[in-house]
Amino acid sequence: MNQIDMNQINTTTSRPKPIRLADLPSRDWSYRHIFRHGQCDPAGIVYTPEFFNVFNHTVEAWFCEHLGISYYDLIGPRRIGLGYANAHAEFFAPVRMGDQIDIFIRITRIGGKSYTLELNAMSGEVESLRGYFTTVTTDLNTHTTISIPVEVRDALNRYGISDKS
Repeated sequence: MNQIDMNQINTTTSRPKPIRLADLPSRDWSYRHIFRHGQCDPAGIVYTPEFFNVFNHTVEAWFCEHLGISYYDLIGPRRIGLGYANAHAEFFAPVRMGDQIDIFIRITRIGGKSYTLELNAMSGEVESLRGYFTTVTTDLNTHTTISIPVEVRDALNRYGISDKS
C-alpha cells in the first residue's frame, strides 16, 4: 500500500466564500422554499439530497415563470432532455427545519449543446449554499446530445451570462 506524504498535498486551493445578497448581479427573480420536517435529519438539519431536489424545482420554475418556456413541454411532448452532466454544491452554513431560502440563478456558460447554471441559495442576506449544474440537451428518443433548442438558447441569452463573483 502506498503511503501519502501529507507534506506533498496541495492545501492552497481556495474554497469558495459565501456571497451577500447585495453581491448578486441580478435579483429580479428567485424561488423561495421553506424546509419542512420530512426534509431534515433527527437533528433538524436539511438532508443533503433535499437541496438537489429543491435546486431542480428552482430550475423548473425558472423555465416556466421567468424564461417563459414550458419545462414540461420540452421533456414531455417534445422529448428534449435537460439532464445534468455535472451537479455539485458548496455548503457554507447549515440550513435547518423551518428555514426559508431564496434561490437565485446565474448563467455562467452557454455552449452548443450544454449550459451551466450557478444557483445561490440565500438565507436572508447571506448565502448558505451554492449549486452548480451543467445541463446537456438530449433527444430522449435516441439518448444522444442535440444542440440547445433555439427558443431555449434565445431565452438564456436574454437572461444573460453572469460574471463570477
